[in-house]
Amino acid sequence: MASALAWAQTDTGQAPDESQRNTPPAAFGQETPPVVVNENPPISGLDQPSLEPNIQPRSMLLGGVEASESLDSNIGSDARPALHTVTRGLGGLTLQRLWNRYQLAAAYVGGFGYYNRAGNGLKQIQELQAQQTVLWRTGQLSIRDSFSYLPEGSFGYGSYGGASGFQLGLGGISEGTGSMIGAGFGGQFGLLGSSQYGSLGQAPRITNVTVVDAIESLSPRSSITAAGSYGLVHFTDSTIGFINSRQASGQAGYNYQLNHKDQIALSYGFQSFHFPSEVGAENISSHVVQAMYGHRVSGRMDFTIGAGPQWTLLEIPLSGSTSRLSVAGRVSLRYRFRVTSAALSFQRYDTNGSGLFAGAQSNIAQLMLSRQLGRKYSATANLGFAHNKRLQSSLLGVAATTYNYGFAGFALRRQFGYNWGGFLGYQWNDEVFDTCPIPGTSCNRISVRHVLTVGVDWHFRPIRID
Repeated sequence: MASALAWAQTDTGQAPDESQRNTPPAAFGQETPPVVVNENPPISGLDQPSLEPNIQPRSMLLGGVEASESLDSNIGSDARPALHTVTRGLGGLTLQRLWNRYQLAAAYVGGFGYYNRAGNGLKQIQELQAQQTVLWRTGQLSIRDSFSYLPEGSFGYGSYGGASGFQLGLGGISEGTGSMIGAGFGGQFGLLGSSQYGSLGQAPRITNVTVVDAIESLSPRSSITAAGSYGLVHFTDSTIGFINSRQASGQAGYNYQLNHKDQIALSYGFQSFHFPSEVGAENISSHVVQAMYGHRVSGRMDFTIGAGPQWTLLEIPLSGSTSRLSVAGRVSLRYRFRVTSAALSFQRYDTNGSGLFAGAQSNIAQLMLSRQLGRKYSATANLGFAHNKRLQSSLLGVAATTYNYGFAGFALRRQFGYNWGGFLGYQWNDEVFDTCPIPGTSCNRISVRHVLTVGVDWHFRPIRID
């Protein structure tokens, strides 16, 4: 989500006054110590350090609305694409409440999208994220949940997202706000999540992931992490033939801090994928062991790399199971310059198949750039690519062995006043199968998509909750 909480602190073009620099008072009127921000959390955990070290987390409520109009070249991935318009109206609320030992955060975005094309019409857009954290002297326990009901896929938000569209004008709990929610939130939990990396036409789906994770320090340098999750993907229109899935996952790790900038870790992860009987596919389980290294410079850079073996087992009831050995890994680099921020990531692991396959081995890469262009203008750009190879055949889904899905977009935003602004964005999408899902057509022809979007947004001033 775009960071309206950050705008609330910066869009006046003035430095924060002393009242903004000080720690906010406690919820019940008593002075309390500042909220402790861990600038170097364990690299095997879910949280990432903030690249905004000078912003102190505080309790607040923020909300806003957004309206936009898009010109879309291929809404339904048709063999004969045509231009159509899409009208969207969204509203959002963000809450963050901090106590000494407890922290609560929640973000909701909801509204509608009207697709001016026969057979589509009005679609709901719903997203809710929540996190509750309990702190003690040597560790923490967090319960996180991410729910969404979207008319298209979540990777790039199906030609209307990434840098150039979805929620561009709405605020949320994100980096630059002193948020307690890590950058991995929002359904992007790696092997613990149920994200979809590809979308074909209009395929409304419910996605929900619940994660419980804990961190415990064993010494000033060493710590352990543990997490468990349950997720599901449910396509609400059974006639389109996409594949529903359920996923249970777990992860544990040991971290050792070499110095104040460098960490090493060893982690183990487990995934279990389950599909309905009508899919005609077996359940899948995966075991992943990774050695990891992380290098962090407070407020400037965050680099993590990890790799290791992955064992994938297909659980066949009558004949036992078949297995395969591959490599899993991830690399992430986030860097903050004075007016520019960049984030690059790559992940390789087993996924639910995105509704197109009954399980897939996925390679996912993303690049995100943002830059402040003076006091009133800002620009963003986003690239994404996913290569997916099916793990087994199935009766439903797409009759292909592999597919590639990519998007590229950019946007320009102007702040017209303290509370409102406008934006212009463009995004390109393409999805290529090794076997065309519609016989007698070109795979490129049915999947290439261009979206041009213009919109306005308004948000109210942050309300302190003390």
